[in-house]
Amino acid sequence: MIRMKSVKGWLCALAAAAIVCLPAAGMSAEVNVALGKAVTLNGTMYGAAGSTLTDGIFRPRGTSWTSGTVYWNGTAAYAEIDLGGTYVINSMIAQADDNDQYMVQFRDIATDSWWTAWTVPNYDGYGSGMQTRPNPADDTEKYVLETPITTDALRFYALSGDNSYSVSEIQAYGSAVPIPGALWLFAPGLAALAGFRKKLAGARSR
Repeated sequence: MIRMKSVKGWLCALAAAAIVCLPAAGMSAEVNVALGKAVTLNGTMYGAAGSTLTDGIFRPRGTSWTSGTVYWNGTAAYAEIDLGGTYVINSMIAQADDNDQYMVQFRDIATDSWWTAWTVPNYDGYGSGMQTRPNPADDTEKYVLETPITTDALRFYALSGDNSYSVSEIQAYGSAVPIPGALWLFAPGLAALAGFRKKLAGARSR
């Protein structure tokens, strides 16, 4: 006689295995998940189109803050990047005006609230104009976040400085959350459960 208890135990083991496999399945090579993604400019902002921020192109170091960039005044305006999916992000790069401090926020999907992922420092000491963070001399060096984040959207704000702000590139490195792959791991268990119920119903009808 097939025991419900043993089947439940097997399904629990399968679920545990799926949870363990979920992070491993997502450990593919990290890419810039913001590349080519849609950007919305909120508030009064000038200069280039929002898509400039995710085109993968850095301005030459020291470029004027209004040349080929998105620029604005005050700290109310912000740029929002729709990632078009859910990603685990581990590191970032940003190119912005030198003598200002900025902030990258991420959306907490569960609560629809926004939290700080990276406080982008004032780099006035590195020269004027557009400077890449974390390394003005190397546009490929990434700032590693203290804690990886899982999100589907980012925002870029100005925090402080000379009240004249500018950004030309925002990059976020990570990988997609492999939810569909994890769900497939449950398929055999669901099929087994359905078969067990069918056998149990047949046994009771005898």
